[in-house]
Amino acid sequence: MADIGKSISESVSFISTVWAECDLLATLVKQELGSLFGGAPVSKHFQAEGDWIERFKTDDHGWVYVASAHSLPLIIKPKRSVGAYLMFQISLAGDGIALVGNDQPLLHVGFWNEAVDFEEFWMGFPLEEEPAAYLDEGTLFRWPVSGKDFTWWTYSLRLAEINNVQDVRKMIVEPVKALLLGESVSDALPQTLRGVVRYCPVEDEPGQYRVVQ
Repeated sequence: MADIGKSISESVSFISTVWAECDLLATLVKQELGSLFGGAPVSKHFQAEGDWIERFKTDDHGWVYVASAHSLPLIIKPKRSVGAYLMFQISLAGDGIALVGNDQPLLHVGFWNEAVDFEEFWMGFPLEEEPAAYLDEGTLFRWPVSGKDFTWWTYSLRLAEINNVQDVRKMIVEPVKALLLGESVSDALPQTLRGVVRYCPVEDEPGQYRVVQ
């Protein structure tokens, strides 16, 4: 029984440590992404409006956090009101990592029309059939926007491969900047970029995907 008790205590301590590290990472990502909107060329097209919106998701028992999300309201110029959100979602367990062949925590990065709330809007699998997403270059999910020349999008990273500020800049900030400025997926998320999740659809399972790399 003593061994069981020790294992329980160690497990709780480990989970606490993991979330402390995730919290530090989230703070760093918010700082680095926020800096994009302080000058050209991104500031010519987008303006950050207000603070990051934070939400958390627990497991089915309500005891343990399995995901956190952070959404930054954006004004798409020349509009004057919020029309988009730059978000990232840290998923340690649950449907945020429920891809065929995946057994790792993920960090999803997206440009959405709504903030993540874990009630109606969040990144989880299988994806909803409506509105239908399409996969660009095996890495970027896109959702068409009626009457617009841009799309909503999301890509994913293996959380354990983001270890320092250089990783945050290389794997998150630089791709986000490129995608916001309309660059191609192959330029924003090149094959050589470490940590990027590459997908393929699962046959006969609408909205479900398999990790291929």
